Amino acid sequence: MRIVLKLSYRGDHYFGWQIQPYQSSIQQLIQDKIKVLTGVDILLTGCGRTDTGVHARNYFAHFDIPDELCSRLQVKSLNALLPDDIAIQNVYRAPDDFHVRFDAISRTYIYRLQLVKDPLKRPECFFFKESSHLDFQKLQEAAQLILNLTEFDSFAKTGSNLEKFNCSIMDSFWLNPKPHYFEYHIRANRFVRGMVRLIVGMSVNLALGRITKEEIESDLMLKRKIVKSYSIAAKGLCLEYIEYPSEKLNQLVDLDFRI
Repeated sequence: MRIVLKLSYRGDHYFGWQIQPYQSSIQQLIQDKIKVLTGVDILLTGCGRTDTGVHARNYFAHFDIPDELCSRLQVKSLNALLPDDIAIQNVYRAPDDFHVRFDAISRTYIYRLQLVKDPLKRPECFFFKESSHLDFQKLQEAAQLILNLTEFDSFAKTGSNLEKFNCSIMDSFWLNPKPHYFEYHIRANRFVRGMVRLIVGMSVNLALGRITKEEIESDLMLKRKIVKSYSIAAKGLCLEYIEYPSEKLNQLVDLDFRI
């Protein structure tokens, strides 16, 4: 039987979603706890790869398990074994061909930062110490540049070893809902490694006057790294939402093993 998990996590204490040798990952930890409950090894497939320190609010993962063991996968039991920074929201039964990664239509990330120190700020918000002001109009100009792109060589993390840098961007915009607090929203069919943090870093540099719009446009046209490239801290980045076709979501049956 194919099981789909909907979960959320704080990434501060993990080296990303994906299993890495000698490092703590969310994928490995959940796999280990599922084995404790079921007695079998499973391979957990995630809907995408989040880097070290990045958070997720609505993340999907799937694995296959013998039918007779699925009743052991209670939400309450899984959460009791997992640390406080990882939470299972739902356990679903899915068709055997349901794939959390390949069936996804889009992924939405939000980057949150604020310019004043606040001990009661949102845990996933980054305190940007370098300036007390950002030019909001410049931030929006940077976001608009992204909407016109189809190839993201300029925003790929060094050493990614990717063959394809194409992404289809559906949304790219900044919000300034309250003083000294900013959010960058981006939705796309896929992302290259490190892409969102480099886009946010570019936006901030433009807003601070460290680079010009002309310099950015030139680098984008030539598919080279942005001048004064800046990968902003992972702490402010959260994978907010994964979109699936309605016909795929309708195939999921909530097992609701909470009692």
